[in-house]
Amino acid sequence: MSEPVLLQGLRLLGQDGFHDLTLEDGRIASILPTAMGGSGLLALPGFHESHAHLFPGGVALEQLNLAAVHNASTLRAVLLPHAKTVPSGELVCAYAANYDLLGGPRPDRFALDAILPDRPLCITATDFHCAWANSAALQAAGILDGSPVEGVEIDGGQATGELREFAAMNLVRRLSPSAGRETLGLTAAEPANVTPAQRARDKATLNHAMEECLRHGITSVVNMDGNLYLADLLTEMAADLPLRVSLPMTLVPEMTDERRGALLKRAKSEPVGPLTFGRVKIFMDGVFDTWTAFRTDDYPGKPGFRAAPLFDRAEFAAICIAADAMGLQIAVHAVGDGAVRATLDGYAAACAANGPRQSRHRIEHIDMIHPADLPRLKALGVVASMQPVHPPGLAGLPLEPTISIMSPDRWVDAFAWRTIRDLGVPLAFGTDWPVSPLAPLHALHCALSRQPWRKDVLDQRLSLAEALEAYGAAGAYADFAEGERGRIAVGMAADLVLLSGDPAGLAASPDACRVDQVFSRGRLAWRA
Repeated sequence: MSEPVLLQGLRLLGQDGFHDLTLEDGRIASILPTAMGGSGLLALPGFHESHAHLFPGGVALEQLNLAAVHNASTLRAVLLPHAKTVPSGELVCAYAANYDLLGGPRPDRFALDAILPDRPLCITATDFHCAWANSAALQAAGILDGSPVEGVEIDGGQATGELREFAAMNLVRRLSPSAGRETLGLTAAEPANVTPAQRARDKATLNHAMEECLRHGITSVVNMDGNLYLADLLTEMAADLPLRVSLPMTLVPEMTDERRGALLKRAKSEPVGPLTFGRVKIFMDGVFDTWTAFRTDDYPGKPGFRAAPLFDRAEFAAICIAADAMGLQIAVHAVGDGAVRATLDGYAAACAANGPRQSRHRIEHIDMIHPADLPRLKALGVVASMQPVHPPGLAGLPLEPTISIMSPDRWVDAFAWRTIRDLGVPLAFGTDWPVSPLAPLHALHCALSRQPWRKDVLDQRLSLAEALEAYGAAGAYADFAEGERGRIAVGMAADLVLLSGDPAGLAASPDACRVDQVFSRGRLAWRA
């Protein structure tokens, strides 16, 4: 039993006057109106971050953020001072770089050598599906000579410096102080020979990431890159986790039966305190900016090329059937409309084989969807897990090259939040952090302020109430937790964020509100 906590004079969304809330044993014990006035703080359910990467996010907090850099001179101005803070011999790392980082052509090793020639350097793109390395880093990784590794771009017999997708990027990331352990869960790989000191460092990194979540009012996170190592770390930390974490286990194509079985078994683990399992994560494709998003039509300027799904149709269907039969929720990264269609086909196969149930299988991102597949989302009971910070033109992202790669005739099918929600499909919001900025208030601003790329393209903006639902009740629903989270009511979990300011102003500015206090499971977890 814990001592009751009394929160006095709070505003509640959609209700007049002020209210006192009592929190006891991790629950909301009472909500009573008060005539005494109050602090003016607005109480909301703690934000539910439906798609994030805690381990990479924690590592990124120690790296240089290049989101605001769009030319070579600015890159030089911020990179050189940062490099001086990195111990000699260590890989210099930066992240969140846009594809227009140099103000024109895509980066290559020659451009990076001109800025930092004598230190190994790796810069990760904003989508985390591409990175650029200088010659020193490529040499240290043993791939400068043009070794035939998938994803390592080659020109004239040598690596250009562009590394596409995780396997290629990890060849350089393994040179970092974390040895790239933070990204292994994206490929269902496991680290080898981890020392006790490295293990302690990784736990500290995870704690740093969770503290960052709490600072932004996030009390629940779906961590989308589970492997056995991360499952072990979080299980060991479970008694002291400051927020709720849901951990899907990652499955990849052509795994051995033994390896897949081990991950599926771990996905069936019982909850440990605020840590839950019960789901798997799968990548069906990549992203548009590296032409790895699988689409139903040709890429502009590339006749006959549509990219390819990462999974064979039969293998994916078999995995969906097996995971669904075990009662697991399936979450699939699908960016292109071809990947969305392939994912829906797998979910349909599972339903046909096992019968319908409240599976709440998810599709992550849905950057593009074919109109013919929209009704299938509702019919198959799919949750649309989307990120309001992902459309080009928002969150500091430039429009180009992404919107041209998507092609203007498909803009109507891109990031269709309004269309999907109006069909009655549950819409759960997150950020994909550290791919995009973590702050929910910033993401809400994006959801409320997005402008169409062309006048005849449907306005996909949401109302404030709809956007808050996507960060609260719908996120809880997607996590099978709607009975205890996502609403402020007696008996619900005491996961709360208290805001100063007026959220009605978020359409105009992300600074219209500020996180003042955060309660996680009834305890004060963060205060401004």
